[in-house]
Amino acid sequence: MMRPLLALSLIATPAFAEAPRVLTDTPVTQSLVAQVMGDLGTPAMLLDQGGDPHHMQFRPSQARALSGADLVVWVGEGLTPWLGEPVETLASGAVLTLSEVEGLHLRAFGEEAADHGHDHDHDHDHDHEGHDYDGHDHDHDAHDHDDHGHEDHESHDHEHDGHDHVHSGLDPHLWLDPGNTVIWLETIAETLGGLDPDNAMVYEANAQAAIDTTLSLQAELALQLAPASGRGLVMFHDAYGYFAETFDLSIVATITGGDATAPGAARLSALRSELQEEGAVCLFPEANHSDDFARVVIEGTEIRLGAPLDPAGVTLEPGPMLYRDLLRNLAQAVADCVEG
Repeated sequence: MMRPLLALSLIATPAFAEAPRVLTDTPVTQSLVAQVMGDLGTPAMLLDQGGDPHHMQFRPSQARALSGADLVVWVGEGLTPWLGEPVETLASGAVLTLSEVEGLHLRAFGEEAADHGHDHDHDHDHDHEGHDYDGHDHDHDAHDHDDHGHEDHESHDHEHDGHDHVHSGLDPHLWLDPGNTVIWLETIAETLGGLDPDNAMVYEANAQAAIDTTLSLQAELALQLAPASGRGLVMFHDAYGYFAETFDLSIVATITGGDATAPGAARLSALRSELQEEGAVCLFPEANHSDDFARVVIEGTEIRLGAPLDPAGVTLEPGPMLYRDLLRNLAQAVADCVEG
């Protein structure tokens, strides 16, 4: 069961005739908030369907949406750097930054995961006591994450796979660990309940149902992916570390960096010469990106080309089912390629 709702520290708790107007950053966030809101409302989303979370031009219409929202829920600037300054300057309501929630299982690019009070059994009874989700104080310097590379990216530069490009700081693709998603669902319910006390129990019940579904799905996918354990996988960009850790997968290399920027000729040449030595079995292109790079890398090798992956759900139908569909699609693509 979920813990009792926290008392949110809000400047004021308005009485909503309807559910709060919620604005989200990406399809995954929208899906999680939609599950918690249920029939009470539908959260809006800033990222266009098919858009790239890492690279987008902020528009005036999005500025109006930010300033008019009662609650903004976003992963954080590590995922959507184009949204960092607008959230700081334009959001007039509450802001929930999911990557700063207490208790998450965090990992840095090119590093082993760092535990922030979250055990690997994904027990979803977490203590968020003392954490302030009001969003009215946007001074992120108050969050001290330097020990883990969350805020101080300069001190965490890492060579990845022995190549020239550098990945640094927190890997923001936290939803690919369902245990993190469980914490987020709890926190979203607490935040909405603080803004809309009349419906707090509805948000809590919806979140608990979503948590149960997420944990059941995690167990199901663990069985599906068991045959892929230890088989060498190559990904298009460095977004799958949480997924690999959760389901005991072995990612031996990535084609591009953490922000999915196009690789250079030297990168492709180096990859092609080393992947067979690493025991790579499958290489996966990515939705919304050409698979030309992937085909060049595997040409003349026995590495299989997997189905395109969509780690952020940008090509999926938005809504409550998107998060579950995203995880199922990733698992199915990996299983099909490895078993093929």
